[in-house]
Amino acid sequence: MSGFSVSAVLAVFFGLLLLPLLFVPYLAWSYRRRGTLGYGHAIIAAGAVIYGMALWTHTIVPLPDPETVQCTTAQLRPLASLGDLDLAANGLRDPALLQLILNVALFVPFGMLVRHLTGARARWVVAAAFALSLLIELTQLTGVWGLYPCSYRLFDVDDLLTNTLGAALGVTAAPLLRRVPGQDVLPTDAPREVTRGRRLVGMAADVVSVHVVGFLVYLPLAIAARDAGWFGEEVPYSRLAGAATLAVAVLMLGVLPRFTRGATLGQLITSIRPVTTDGQAPGGLAMTVRFAAGSGGYFALDALGDLLGLEALTALSTLWIVLSGAAVLLGHPRGLSGRAAGLTVVDTRSRDLQTGRAREADPRSLGQAVVALVATVVVIGTAMSALGSLSPAIELGVAAVGVLALAVASLAVLPYLVGTGLLTVRREGLGVATALPLLTAGAIVGLLSLTVVAIVTHTRWLVALTVGGMAVTGYLGLLFLAFLAYGQWYARRTPTWPADAVVVLGSRVFGERVPPLLAARIDRGMEALDEILASDPDAPTVLVCSGGQGPDETVAEGTAMAAYAVRAGAPADRVIAETASRTTEENLLRTRELLHERGLGASMVVATNDFHAFRAAIISRELGIEAQVVGARTAHYYFPAAILREFVGVLARSPLVHASVGLLLAALVGAAGYLLTG
Repeated sequence: MSGFSVSAVLAVFFGLLLLPLLFVPYLAWSYRRRGTLGYGHAIIAAGAVIYGMALWTHTIVPLPDPETVQCTTAQLRPLASLGDLDLAANGLRDPALLQLILNVALFVPFGMLVRHLTGARARWVVAAAFALSLLIELTQLTGVWGLYPCSYRLFDVDDLLTNTLGAALGVTAAPLLRRVPGQDVLPTDAPREVTRGRRLVGMAADVVSVHVVGFLVYLPLAIAARDAGWFGEEVPYSRLAGAATLAVAVLMLGVLPRFTRGATLGQLITSIRPVTTDGQAPGGLAMTVRFAAGSGGYFALDALGDLLGLEALTALSTLWIVLSGAAVLLGHPRGLSGRAAGLTVVDTRSRDLQTGRAREADPRSLGQAVVALVATVVVIGTAMSALGSLSPAIELGVAAVGVLALAVASLAVLPYLVGTGLLTVRREGLGVATALPLLTAGAIVGLLSLTVVAIVTHTRWLVALTVGGMAVTGYLGLLFLAFLAYGQWYARRTPTWPADAVVVLGSRVFGERVPPLLAARIDRGMEALDEILASDPDAPTVLVCSGGQGPDETVAEGTAMAAYAVRAGAPADRVIAETASRTTEENLLRTRELLHERGLGASMVVATNDFHAFRAAIISRELGIEAQVVGARTAHYYFPAAILREFVGVLARSPLVHASVGLLLAALVGAAGYLLTG
């Protein structure tokens, strides 16, 4: 590995070690000065930390062996390095030219980052770059300020000039960083809703601060224990670390909040406070329950795992923290601890429970589906790890079951896609929609075949192409599994509130005949209407059959659907036909207009088929419509083609996002594959 590569690896390593130490101070500064933690600004700030480490590792370390140091002299003639250029002989690959370019490029990020993050004037940023470069050069000139008898790296006045030039160029390019999303600035004195992200940030601040303080307590104790021989010849460092961290956790998360109206350090930083349902500060019992059911439980399990030497308890602590985070992301920001203690969370600046109060998570998003899938996988994996740690035999059995399950699932995908694809084409006819399972199977086989060819022929560009394609396939596969599993769960949820209308989304009719696919939707909508009327017979809820007339239809879908519903036993005075819409968006929007014209509310239970339910829910959320979507079962042969079509439809709603992620993954993984096969 070259010296430059070593410096880069060291910069990333030390930068990542430094980030936890700076996380809580940066978080406090961000909420105090910017009113929020923007992910874009946080990424830029983290990049600045790693860049700072890169300057250090590139110019100072690794330190040489004092016995092998070769002294150098200083180069004090400005622009002398230009005389080393020999472009006629070497062209653009001239080493002296490359050195100049690298010296300029080294300080371009300095100018960009310092100008953007501090807002300092351009001349002060350039002056700071000159001063930093001078400090680096003097450190080299003095042999790291006397650590070495002489300078082991060249002091070059041209480095001062090129570094400063790079910073000046960086200042001019700094406005580009403003285009990075996630850098909003919000009022610092106005109460806001407590979001799930804000709650998670506060939880992360608590966990990080306890670990950092716990380490600072543990370190001198470990040194003292080793020097004094408290524990004999062998010092149980892990046990000492566990005890120190647990003690700090009890103090910071269990004791100190009793003096801050129940708020932990992370909650104070993010302007969150826990309250009872009537807005009062939590009592001692509630705070104890919250501590035990929250991060206190995590630290207790983790510490007991260290103290008793049981890996299963350490795995359970990981499971605990994952479940806590998932409960916030998928449920309510109060989390598991708040639910157990009967508490909720509000903004510290709010004067009542309604201003700045946290709300339940909206399940109608693909992001929620991905979080649910990842949390489920992590929970299962952690639980299996905990079981496996009990004995080697159990560990082997768990591993065998996991491998077997993955193998069976992988081998079953292609036959399932091909079989259902052929059956769908035979029953429904050949078309792009019905052939989707076959096209998907063909794409998988093609990618696997190219991978085999790339490996056998050792073709680097083909390896890069195939591994990049696999990265994109993995990304799409993750999204699809989330869409499929979460979507089917969502489609079978029981509506949780009385609605003003039950809306049945239309699909193709044949004359006035309602086909089985659409009939299942109407039947499911009638079931929802019966459930609402059973709980409240006086509810004004209506059944809206929504669907316009297509070019190959003799009547509007809504008309045929309404007639079917009345024949099936729906109260005729509650059945309304909406006959102007052609898409799901229009179904929902025109139904909302129709309800408004009749003086009814706009909350809906939407009935459709199970394969379409989650996409319809996503659309209703984007339209700002208060809706819950329920799904009727679909014939097994038709389901794969239908669910793939719906998945493509969801991706098409955010094409730029998914295309950008796919291209980035393909480029990064493909480049890594190309380099590793060189």
